Amino acid sequence: MTQRLIIKATLRTKAPLSLKMPVAQGARGNEFENFPVMTRGVDADGTKRRTGYLPATTMRGFLRRASTLQRMRKAAADGKPYRLPQIYNEMIGQDADSEKKADDIDLLAIQAARESSPVVDLFGSGLNVKSRLLVSHFCPSMDVLPELFTVVRKDLDDTEEALLLMDPQDMPSFLHRTYHNRRRAAASALVEQLDRKVRQDVKKGVASADDKTALAAAEANKAAAEGEMGEMKVSTRQLPTHFALPAEVELHGRLVVERAKDTDLELLEEGLRALSLTPVLGAQSARGCGEIEGTFEFTNEEGKLIKTVAVGGYTAARVINF
Repeated sequence: MTQRLIIKATLRTKAPLSLKMPVAQGARGNEFENFPVMTRGVDADGTKRRTGYLPATTMRGFLRRASTLQRMRKAAADGKPYRLPQIYNEMIGQDADSEKKADDIDLLAIQAARESSPVVDLFGSGLNVKSRLLVSHFCPSMDVLPELFTVVRKDLDDTEEALLLMDPQDMPSFLHRTYHNRRRAAASALVEQLDRKVRQDVKKGVASADDKTALAAAEANKAAAEGEMGEMKVSTRQLPTHFALPAEVELHGRLVVERAKDTDLELLEEGLRALSLTPVLGAQSARGCGEIEGTFEFTNEEGKLIKTVAVGGYTAARVINF
C-alpha cells in the first residue's frame, strides 16, 4: 500500500457510555461532570446545538495500546521483553528524543525510529515523529446529551446473612463504625448545605457570621465522626452518580492513514481484534457501562471497498465483506 487508507467507522452503544475528561488547570468542568460535550451548529433561533461524543483520543488510545501489547506479548515469548523506554515510546508515544526542540531534530534518527517500530511509524511519537493516523471524534447523527445515572453501594447490614456469619468479636466494631458512618453522612450533608449558602451569600455581599460559625461546627462534627470510623474513612453506603450517553445510540467517525503500508493494516486489525474481544470503552464498566459494537469499512482513496470488519459481542472480529 502506498496511498491513503480511509476507514469509515460506525459504533453502537450496547450499554450506556460513561466518560469523564480531566479538567485543565484553571478551567472549570461542565455540568455533566466533564463528560465530553461539544457545540455542533446552532438552531433557527441561534441557540447552540450541543451533543455528547466519544473523543478521538479514546479510540486512538485503545488501538495504540492494543497493537503495542500484542507486539510485547510476542517479544516476551521470544525471550526479548520490552524495556521501559520502549514501552513508553510505543504505547504512550513519549521518549527523550520526542522532547527535543525543533532545531535539534535529527531527520535520520526520525527515519530510523519509523523503520524500527511500526507502531511509532503509524501513531507517531512526541513532536518529532508525526502520526500518519488521523482519527475523528465519534458523534451521533442526532444531538444526544449525556444522562445522569445513579447506582447504590450498600453496607454489610443490607445483607443480613453476612452479619449472622460474621465472627461475633467483630460485631461491636461494625456497629460502632455504622453509627459514626451515619453521623458522618448527616454532617456531610449539612456541610454541603451550609457551604453552598455561605458562598451564595458572599456573592451577594451579605455574608453571615452565624452561618460561617455553623459551617465550621458542622465540619468539625464531620471530622470527629470520620475519626471514629477506624481505618476506613470513606462511607461504604453511597449513592454514586455518573453521566453517560444512552444505550442504542449510533456514533459515526473516521480514521485516515496517510501513505498507508501493509504493516498499518496489520496493526489496525490487531487493535480491532482486541476491541471485539473486549468491546468496552470509557468508565463505569463494573456498573453496566461501556459495551459497544460496530463496523469499520476500509476503503482506498478511490472509494473502493477493501474489507468491512465487524466488532463486538466479546468474540473475534469478523470480516463481513471484502
